[in-house]
Amino acid sequence: MQIRDELITALDYSESIVVLTDNRGMIRYVNNSFVEKYGYSREEVIGKTPRLFKSDYHDALYYHNLWATIKNGETWRGLFKNITKGGDFIWEKAVISPVKADNGRLSGFIAVKEDITRQRELQLQLDRDNSFLDELFDNSPVGIAILQPIYEHDKVVDFRVTRANPSAGIVVGRLGLVGLKVSDILPDYQMDQERLAQVLSRKSSFESHLQDIGKHVRYRSFPFGKDNVCLFFYDVSPYRQTIQALEASEERYFSLVEDAPALISRFDKDGVLIYANEEYCKTFEVQREDLIGRNIYDWYPDEEKSRAKRTIKSLTAENPISVVEHQLVLEGGKTKWMRWLDRALVDSNGKIFEYQSVGMDLTPLKKTELELIQHRNKLDAVVNSTVAGIGVVSPDGRFVLVNERFQKMMGYDSKEEIYACEHLEFAHPRWAAIAEQNFQRLLSGEVNDYNLELEIIRRDKTTFWGDLHVSPIKDVNGEIVEIIGIITDSTKKKETELQLKEREEKLKELNATKDKLFSIIAHDIKNPFNSILGFSGLLKNNLDHYSREEIKSYIEQIALSSENVYKLLDDLLIWAKSQLGQMTVNPQFFRLRNLVDMAFEHYTLQAENKQIALINDIRQQEVAYADLDMMKFVVRNLIHNAIKFTNSNGVVRCRAAIDGEFVILSVKDTGIGIRPEKVKTLFNISSYMTTSGTSEEKGTGLGLHLSLDMVEKNDGRIEVESEVGVGTEIKVYLPLTDQ
Repeated sequence: MQIRDELITALDYSESIVVLTDNRGMIRYVNNSFVEKYGYSREEVIGKTPRLFKSDYHDALYYHNLWATIKNGETWRGLFKNITKGGDFIWEKAVISPVKADNGRLSGFIAVKEDITRQRELQLQLDRDNSFLDELFDNSPVGIAILQPIYEHDKVVDFRVTRANPSAGIVVGRLGLVGLKVSDILPDYQMDQERLAQVLSRKSSFESHLQDIGKHVRYRSFPFGKDNVCLFFYDVSPYRQTIQALEASEERYFSLVEDAPALISRFDKDGVLIYANEEYCKTFEVQREDLIGRNIYDWYPDEEKSRAKRTIKSLTAENPISVVEHQLVLEGGKTKWMRWLDRALVDSNGKIFEYQSVGMDLTPLKKTELELIQHRNKLDAVVNSTVAGIGVVSPDGRFVLVNERFQKMMGYDSKEEIYACEHLEFAHPRWAAIAEQNFQRLLSGEVNDYNLELEIIRRDKTTFWGDLHVSPIKDVNGEIVEIIGIITDSTKKKETELQLKEREEKLKELNATKDKLFSIIAHDIKNPFNSILGFSGLLKNNLDHYSREEIKSYIEQIALSSENVYKLLDDLLIWAKSQLGQMTVNPQFFRLRNLVDMAFEHYTLQAENKQIALINDIRQQEVAYADLDMMKFVVRNLIHNAIKFTNSNGVVRCRAAIDGEFVILSVKDTGIGIRPEKVKTLFNISSYMTTSGTSEEKGTGLGLHLSLDMVEKNDGRIEVESEVGVGTEIKVYLPLTDQ
């Protein structure tokens, strides 16, 4: 095994991603790690440029600096955010170095890259988490402080505040807590040695009364890290006052709730009733003396009992309220639907001593709800049987109801999938702005309803044309609560309209083609033959009477007319093939300099007659990927026109440059230039207008039209820059590669 083979084997099994390119950046080799990470096979990337993996995250300057570094013979280090074949983003730490041949010349580049996608994601997530925690700490309405213990003789004697949020100072009525000791902040609260140690070792809670500001403050603490304690504290004065008022007004409480229209009761931790008001007794159809001492769970169905008990047990002093809804079975088998608001009652020590429940009889409401469901089912049957798609959206544009026809039109498996969408998601991007504008006009009351014909996107990204009628659904106050849209598939109608329009445009184009053809036959073919026949007749009848110079002049006129008529016939034949759809594109790689050299050689005589300099500044390595025969025609036409419209002693210069994935072939002359209004119609056959050259050269007007057609068939484009009296530059953009 040669050293090179051993090196390739080592690179193939390297965990780093390795890419080798030639000096133009074309990929020559990738290792196994590249194939595994990017999902491309070697065959798919060999001969391509690394632009295949660009994610558009980095700007052009980033790549400019990279190429400037490595082409200068230096090593470049940096990060890339690229994209894999599967569309996933990949972050890489890359080192790119130039590779030189034995003769010292630059032969290519080697890139060794490490996949850091996971580290990048973790770092971003960590940054977001830290930012979120800081925001939560600073903006929490609850006071939060971080404490560190103060030791004397290895015993904790106090705590010092190392960090506190703004709410902490507000709760205790003292700003600037950082650096203070807990004993300074709570001088009236004494913590013994056992409590101090407890705070440092496990979760703890306590309460203090701040006499100076008249507040009761509750504290909860937990240790974290090494010798750190997090302390939460919040003002419970209103809660304290409520408890005291409740305890002081027990008698008034009973008098208020006795005649209340709601069901009110109190029960202990086991569910045994301690009190029930008059409405409670009426609803359960039981005398009060028979209710007190009964267990509230006796009226629950078996399947509901365990859930009800779990709900009550889950109540705490911090979360004392729950709302439940369930069925009850009364004595005699009658059932009722009830909704209960259960509250845990807490004493001054923060302990739950019993529960209070406020109930509402939902039975009439449930009956009405059942009737509404039945009515809704009937309405759904009617709506779903229609041939039109019906969708109802909320004012924010989210679907709340669709019929089956709408679901099938949009290609979804279930209505629930549509309910997660907004109405604009179904409008083609070309129509999204118009659809939103009309929707907002409806919401504002500017219009009462509207009709719109637009393209609709199905789930599988196919489209169809739809006729949409939209109108509002209003409440009793006239406010819009929902919007209903009815849509029918108008694809066939729209296709017919588009076909008619396309045929109309085609007829216009054919008519222009006919006029063009007649004009050429009537004028541009006839005139050259008049010259040929005229000068030929003169030579035939008077050959012996003419001098050598006169004969040469007539022959040159015959040759020029013959060349013009030949070019005209050649253009007409190529044009005919284009019109008949017989032009096929066979792209290949070719050198632009050779192409221009051949065109210059073809027009050397014309250029010399007008003393015009033909300059080819294209480097030998500039390559394009297109149909060679078509590009020969294009370049000949552009150079012919440049010579035609350039005065004597002028210059026609050809250059080439790279622009992204294109190579630009520039044909620039120092001629008479083109007026701005004519530049716009320069390639348009329907705006045909011939112009004589600076030496009265004639043309057909077909060359530029055919040139544009050929360039576009090769996935390129043409741009024109011209200034009257200064000259014209025509730029032809051609692909660099077959991608």
